[in-house]
Amino acid sequence: MSNYRSRKLWVFVCLLIGVTTYSFAQPKINSPFSRIGLGELVNPAFSHARGMGSLGAAYNDPFHINTINPASYAFLELTSFDVGLNVKRTNLSGIDNSQIIYTGNLDYISLAFPTKNPKNRAANPIKSPWYWGMNISFLPYSNVGYNFVSQDQTSDGEVVNNEFEGTGGTFKVHWGNAVRYNNFSAGFNFGYLFGKISTDQINAYETLEAPYFNDFSDEFSIGAVIWNVGLQYRYAFTELKGGEMKKNGKFLTFGVYGNSGNNVNFNASQLKERVNPVYGVRDTIVDTQNTTLQGKLPADFGVGIYYEKVNRGGIGLDFKTTAWSNYRNPVRPAETLSNSWRLAAGGNITPKFNSIGSYWKRINYQAGLYYGKDPRSPNKSLTDLGVTFGMRLPVISRQRPPSFINFALEIGQLSGNNSIKETYGKVTVGFTLNNNDWFLKRKFY
Repeated sequence: MSNYRSRKLWVFVCLLIGVTTYSFAQPKINSPFSRIGLGELVNPAFSHARGMGSLGAAYNDPFHINTINPASYAFLELTSFDVGLNVKRTNLSGIDNSQIIYTGNLDYISLAFPTKNPKNRAANPIKSPWYWGMNISFLPYSNVGYNFVSQDQTSDGEVVNNEFEGTGGTFKVHWGNAVRYNNFSAGFNFGYLFGKISTDQINAYETLEAPYFNDFSDEFSIGAVIWNVGLQYRYAFTELKGGEMKKNGKFLTFGVYGNSGNNVNFNASQLKERVNPVYGVRDTIVDTQNTTLQGKLPADFGVGIYYEKVNRGGIGLDFKTTAWSNYRNPVRPAETLSNSWRLAAGGNITPKFNSIGSYWKRINYQAGLYYGKDPRSPNKSLTDLGVTFGMRLPVISRQRPPSFINFALEIGQLSGNNSIKETYGKVTVGFTLNNNDWFLKRKFY
């Protein structure tokens, strides 16, 4: 790569990291369900996989990054830089009214690469069965954003207005590695989870004259070392050609990943007051600052299967479960979550990957669906159901490997036994930039 191109690349990466950091710090959602737990969990799949139901357990691709199962890094053939952003339209509906909300944010930033350049590997007459891939990622983990009012009535007939507001979120940065021997791969992600969540609750009597109202504010930041491991095995189908059994480009991959849960430190501050604005009275009930407490993040487990034909397409099935009943937040000791699970199916197809006459035939088209139980419901009634569609548009260059512009559309509904439903449509746009010059050992004659 020339010095000029290298400078352009580094300027672009630095600007992108700055924009990403700023964007991750901004409000991202407006959902009353994000009041519970750590908020609304972010889909860990990248845009190129979201169009097929966010498959990740058994899915791997030579041109794209899959951080869900770290074993997939060893199947990567090119240095890949992935960044994504999303726009979401949500219809919040209750018994009496509804509200439409638009939100959006930068979604992820990730860099992965094989530690041995594919050009050097191809030029080496001795073919090694060992492969090693590496990844560095900065990803959101959960988002908190809500502002709503509810009303209660006491036994005396007094009306109480309850106002709830919350902001913040959590993020993770991780370093991943995977080693593959022939068709068997094992990998891990090791990183750090951090973030801050602020909530405020005001309870005020509507029908009393000059009443006191309660103002409860909580703010906590978290920090935790996190990890997960994964395995993938890819079975290669063969057929008889020229008197020999040779691979026919069809593969069946099995994948599994998970972790045993992680301890997490909470640094909490709480302020609870009774306030009377008419008489200027403010009584402090609780005032604690920078109290360090220890909680628990849940263990999760995922398994999947994926069948593919190289340069044509594939189809897969994923199942994931997370033991959120083991989640512990000492700032809210009474809060309980339920175990969650998610089942997804999806596939993709490319009509003709090397078509010269039609660019549309070179596009990879995707579809999928998913259904699962959300953890933010003690009675296990909150479900998430949706369908997905997507496209991967190759950016062709004669001198460089293909890069991609990825589009994914998710349409779904989050609903339960309560009166609030979220019907949403989410568009994710991702950019995958591929390069085969990293770690290239050049030869001069």
